[in-house]
Amino acid sequence: MRVPYNPNTVKTFASSSKAGFGKVPDLERGKVPEDWWYFPVVARMHSERTGYPTQKPEALSERILLASSNPGSLVADFFCGSGTFPLAAARHGRRFLAGDVSWRAIHTTRERLIETLRTPFTLYRETTAEIPSNALTCSIVVSNLTLSLKDPPALDYWEIDPAWDGKIFRSAIQARRPNRSAEIPLEIKMPVAPTNVCVRAVTVDGSLIQSHV
Repeated sequence: MRVPYNPNTVKTFASSSKAGFGKVPDLERGKVPEDWWYFPVVARMHSERTGYPTQKPEALSERILLASSNPGSLVADFFCGSGTFPLAAARHGRRFLAGDVSWRAIHTTRERLIETLRTPFTLYRETTAEIPSNALTCSIVVSNLTLSLKDPPALDYWEIDPAWDGKIFRSAIQARRPNRSAEIPLEIKMPVAPTNVCVRAVTVDGSLIQSHV
């Protein structure tokens, strides 16, 4: 595991052949990390911030991941919280398992993975796990391959299963509230012709709501 040299160190060796008393380090490769790690906190206005109370910096998870696994390795975080570790795993080509007892943690993790990944992932839930749920109360309009929500409650996230079998929800397309904007898209283009549409959504207060069209 290597980290970059401080920019001041790089400038010193670039400006003088006598720097380091004749010993020139491999500046491109970087150096072995010290026995202490410094990472700035995830600031309130940082684009990385999710609002989850125990969120860790992505750089911290990335260093642990890169130092202890290889591309294609299977890694796991069974207390994933805001999803920082599985997000780092996905970005660096690791297969991952992530779990948490909190519905808020699972929802936050799912949002971040959907925003980052371009490949499908699977969400499993114990049948005894409780998720706060209500009926979705708004107008749902389907026109060709486009589904629109009319006057929904304040949503944080919503998704569509265009061929729902009444048992297993298979999310085909999703929309989430952007971190920097209060507006969530209320129109989704479906990837396939719908046969039995089911809509699931999460409100800003964390409740799960659903409607079968």
